[in-house]
Amino acid sequence: MENLTTPSRKLALQILQEVNFENRLIGSLFHARTGVRTVPLYTLEEVFILLKEPYPQIDLDQLENWIRTAIKDVELADRIKTVIAQKSSGQDTLPVIRDLVGLRLIQCRQLAEGQGQPLDQNHQEAI
Repeated sequence: MENLTTPSRKLALQILQEVNFENRLIGSLFHARTGVRTVPLYTLEEVFILLKEPYPQIDLDQLENWIRTAIKDVELADRIKTVIAQKSSGQDTLPVIRDLVGLRLIQCRQLAEGQGQPLDQNHQEAI
């Protein structure tokens, strides 16, 4: 898998932010005993956590659109769109998308924390 280009610090802080209620994404988890449980997703990190679960359920087209419009990460959305088009099943697609999202989160955290400047609670520019 190719690396994503490193985002600007401003974009990294945007990617790490929580979206508002109207822009949340809905996913779900399947549990053998309790069935399907709906999960509201407000951050890219929550998407990553969902995708690490054994039986995540998420509409990949909605995920791509959500990352593009609510999170505002066009490069990640484009890469996810490419993965969706190339893979034949969710079993092949979800791990690749999970890894892309994880890579982006690592990049953003390094930019946000690696500069040695504290961030306020809303992940805005350094205080």
